[in-house]
Amino acid sequence: MAEENRDDLIQVGRTAGAYGVKGWVRVVPLGRESDLLFETDRWWYLPYPRKAGVHPVLLTVSELKSHGKDFIAKINEITTREEAMALKGSLLVSKDDLPELEEGDFYDDEVLGFAVKNLQDEVLGEACGITDNGAQDLLAVRTADGEVFYIPMVEAYLSMIDFEKRLIIVDWSLDWN
Repeated sequence: MAEENRDDLIQVGRTAGAYGVKGWVRVVPLGRESDLLFETDRWWYLPYPRKAGVHPVLLTVSELKSHGKDFIAKINEITTREEAMALKGSLLVSKDDLPELEEGDFYDDEVLGFAVKNLQDEVLGEACGITDNGAQDLLAVRTADGEVFYIPMVEAYLSMIDFEKRLIIVDWSLDWN
């Protein structure tokens, strides 16, 4: 398994131990982009706990199946139950291995750290994630005091995302948090 330092990777899941006795791995998808696991047979793995100087390791997926709300995967480099049990960490995919995005689309991690302001130019906080509530996507915003609140990512509230300025403008009031 070759290690590389990559900056084009998106975390889409994590390992969750072994499935069966033939080296299959349980995979827990993360966030809205878990479908990206099916877009490529090349996954990158980062072990827990993260240590300085540790780079992602390339894994090749030969089979991937839905298993309840999670997945199970046969990874070429993992051949035994013991190896699958020892595989504890994050699963990432390279943006280079994914289909080109349509105009206006973006990957969730591309807006992490963006400032979030309202139409009155008041700073609400910083984008710290995107999730969903089953009905719509939600922008997670961390305030200066560390609290997190959610803004529906619908046209009524999401006014603009400026990638150059690393800024998200929303129609949201400070007292709605």
